[in-house]
Order: sequence, then C-alpha cells, then structure tokens
Amino acid sequence: MNHTLLNNQERARQLRIRGENITILLLAVFSFFLFLLTFFPFSRISKAMQGSFEMGRMVQRAFSIVLFVLSLQLWKRKQNAWTISVGIFVLNFLRGLIGMGHPLHNGIMILDLFLFILFFITRKDFCCPAGRGNRRQTLLLALFAIIGVLINVGITWHYMRLGTADGASVSFADSFTLGISMIFGMGSLPASMADRHGTEFVLFWFSWGCILAAILCAVRPWIQKQAHGSQEIQHARTLLNLYSQNPCSYLALEDDKCLYFGHSVYGVLPYGTVGDTIVVNGDPVCRDEDFPALLTEFREFCQNSAHNIFFLGLTDYYLSEYEKQGFGLVKSGEEARFKLTDYEISGKKGAKMRMNINHATKAGVTVHEYKVLEKRNPALDREFDRITDEWLDGKKSGMLQFTMGTVGLEDPMDKRYFYALNSDGKMVAFIVFVPFLGKNGYMADVTRHGKDAPSGVMETIIYEAFQVFKEEGIGYGSLGVAPLAGLSAESKNPMERLLQFIYDHLNACYGFRDLYRAKEKYSPTEWVPSYYAYLPKYPTPGMLYAAVEIQNPHGIRGYILTLLKGELHKWKK
Repeated sequence: MNHTLLNNQERARQLRIRGENITILLLAVFSFFLFLLTFFPFSRISKAMQGSFEMGRMVQRAFSIVLFVLSLQLWKRKQNAWTISVGIFVLNFLRGLIGMGHPLHNGIMILDLFLFILFFITRKDFCCPAGRGNRRQTLLLALFAIIGVLINVGITWHYMRLGTADGASVSFADSFTLGISMIFGMGSLPASMADRHGTEFVLFWFSWGCILAAILCAVRPWIQKQAHGSQEIQHARTLLNLYSQNPCSYLALEDDKCLYFGHSVYGVLPYGTVGDTIVVNGDPVCRDEDFPALLTEFREFCQNSAHNIFFLGLTDYYLSEYEKQGFGLVKSGEEARFKLTDYEISGKKGAKMRMNINHATKAGVTVHEYKVLEKRNPALDREFDRITDEWLDGKKSGMLQFTMGTVGLEDPMDKRYFYALNSDGKMVAFIVFVPFLGKNGYMADVTRHGKDAPSGVMETIIYEAFQVFKEEGIGYGSLGVAPLAGLSAESKNPMERLLQFIYDHLNACYGFRDLYRAKEKYSPTEWVPSYYAYLPKYPTPGMLYAAVEIQNPHGIRGYILTLLKGELHKWKK
C-alpha cells in the first residue's frame, strides 16, 4: 500500500512539473512572439499589441528580452525569478484594467491572470535561493538604471526649456514624467529633441541594460558551501585511500575545492563553483555499490540549488551510470598509465627514454626520495621553493589550479617526493606523486625543473621512482591525462568534434600536442581514456566557460593573451 501511495505521489509530482514546464514554455513563446512583432511595425496585430501595452518598439523589444530571460530562470525554479515574474504579472494586470476593451488586450489580460494564478499555486516549487552576495551588485546595477533615467529626465527638461517661449517656465515634474514615460515607451519626444534620437537611444538601452543585468544578478544561484575543516579532510583522505580508482581523485584534499559528503552513503566529491555551474574534479569516491546513490544525491543537491554540473577527468569505470542518470558524455583525452610489472625501456620502443636517462646519468644526476614525514629538512624545503620559482620564471602562464595539485610540504599526508641532484649536489628538479587505487598506484602530479636542469632529468626521476614503487609491490604508475588526445574529428558527438577543433587549432593556448608527445616518450603500457560528463546533456556556453575558468588562475583572459602572444610570435617570424 505504501508503495502504491508513493507511486501516486510521484505521478502527481511529475504531472505538476509538466504543467509548470508548459506554462514556462508558454511565457517564453509569448516573449519571443512579442519580440518578433517589433520587426513588423505596420501590421495590424503589432499596432494592437503596442497599443495594448502602451509601449513603442524599443520598449517592446526590451520587455520581451526580460520576459525571455525570466522564463529561462523559472525553468530552473529560481525563487527570485518567480518573485520578479509575479510582480510583473500583477503590475501589468493592474495597468491593463484601465484600458480594457480591445479583444487582443482582453486576451492578454486573461493570459496574464492565468500565469499569475498558476505560478502562485506552484510557488513552493520555485525554491532555489539566490546568492546572498549578489544583493550589493543587484542594488548597484539598479542604481545605474535609475541614474540613466534621471540623466534622461535632466536632458528632457533642458530641451523642453529650449522649446518654450522666452521667459516661460518648465515644470521639473512635467519633465520627470515625460522622461520616465520615454524610457518605458509611454511618451513622445519634445519637438526640440526631434533631431536628438541618438541620445535618447543610448540612454534607453543603458537603462534597460542595467535593469536586465540587475535581474540576472538577482537570480544568480547560491549554494551552501560544504565543510572543509581538518576533520573533514581526514575523513576524505580515508575514503580516498580506501576507494579511489581515479588518479586525480587525491586532489580532493587541496584547498581550492569544497567537499560534498554523502548523506545516505559514505562517499565524497571535490567541487568548485563558477557562476551557476558546479565543476567536479574526477569521479565520486565511494564503494562501487554505493556509487549510483551518491551520484543521485549529488545531482539532486545541484539541481535543488539551480546549478548545472560538469565533471572533469573521469575514467571509464562508472560511465554507464552517468549515462543512465542523464549525463552527456564526451571523451576528453587519454591518461598515460604504466603497469609496473610490464614496464621496461629496453628495445626500440624505449630507445628515446634510454638515451635521455643516459644523458642525465653521464651529467652526474642522482635521484633521491624526500621522506617528509620521517624527517623534515628546512634546507631541502627551501630548495623545493627555489625550483618552483625558477620553473615559474620560465613559464608563459601561471600555475594551473583545480586539476593540478600543489607541492604541499607543510602537510604532505600520502604524497611522495622524488628529487634530482646534479654532480655538484644541487637540486635541479623534483616530482610529487599522489596515490590512487588504494595506494596501489601513484600519479606524477607536480613536475618541476630549475633553469640549470640537464636534459633527461625528468625522465630519470620518473624511471627511478617507478622502480622504487615496483620494488614495494605497487602495481601502477601514471603521468596523468594528456588533454584532448586521441579524439576523432569524425565523431558523431558534436562536443568531441569541438574538442578536436580546439586540439587542432588552439595549441598556442595550452600546447596540447606537446604535452601528449611529452608523455608518449615515456612509452606507457596503456592509454586510458578520460571523459567529461555534464548535466544538462547538452552543455551551455556558461558550462564550458566554467570548465576552463576554474583551471586557469587568470581565467579565459589568460588563454586569450597566451594565444595572442603565440600568433604575434609567428607573425614576427
């Protein structure tokens, strides 16, 4: 009986949601219809519509854009979008009571009343909160809109004075009323402003632009940040060491992430937020049998706060479950992985690797492990800092974040540190490894070399570290993912074709090809595919922007500047 009751409740909920979606779609269609009519100003229906709303073409366009934006926000059940929409319905209905009579006008009034009643009945469903930090920005934008209106009032008063007979006074109240009316399409320009349409046009769109920006700011979603104290970090660390199968999962412990812990099952996800998109690095970490429940819980957590979801760096381990839960999927690169029992550099395949190691060995390079937890060495710590500074000096851009870890000598936890000394005993490079597969694998996360590092030093550190791991009985090594490698331009997936285009034409931004070649020379025993997953199934430009922005300390601007520098360098050649 309880099962039947639950099914009936779920059916009723689905029916209610479907009704809400149809209503929101109706509002979007109406706004589009209103906008379209402005391009046919002399049609009978357009004139009737403008008369019904008492607005000119420009106001009609601005108003239709506002309605369309609100319909998109209502689709995500945002609380502030509901409040603004209901306010518009009420004001429009009250204003419309004055001029009832035209059949089209009466029809719009009935539609307005219908929308108000339906949205009022379903008000509890529009519960996604807005960002608490948005209020100041919203008020600032609203203030700019008011300033634009007041400037328009002042200009109107000035030109009204010019148009009057000598000595005649102009009421500021009249100019205020006329200025406001022009912004909202309910008045006409004074005769003295007949040749000043440009000024009016600029002020009109400035005011309406600020109104629209204020609305967008007011409906930006807010999400409760999850706890990230030392206790939570240790809990996450335990889960990672027990259940992580994804090499990048250990980066969950970095300070640039929030942690979501499961409520119905034990598990953790590391995430960051950009706009209305939550970006997750790697797969959720939990027992295999708990994965569907944890993913469902996190998906609902994001949807209840009106956020889209974008997963980075997934393995193929849980792909079928992402697909089952409605996520879109696309291959995003390949991970260079090594089965240490099979890894060797003999033969033709390892010739380049051997040559590089031999070169470093002849230069006197030796590799050592720094066991930070056993004995801390302040002098060695300073050497790590020096190498980082020299490495940054030689880079064109800053350090990547979110998908890249930090050195973390202050609290190394399970990280392992290997460094190289030259023949003079000076540090020239180091690599930081992080665990995965329950410490049955280690990934090279942070790789840095100084300005005096001999060629082959990084290959030597990797090889020697892998030999140490192999002797300890560890099964796997990894160099991480080569982004956008191994994609197909012929794929039926438009996202994969887009990523392939980026790989082919935007190498100046990141150097995708060089990174793939750098990993390939180590002769990995297998290339493990990496994926993006996203919800909704077709990612918006905002979601793609978030995925890029969260990884670059300088944001999109950093990539653009790098691209421009690369193109300028080519042009100079």
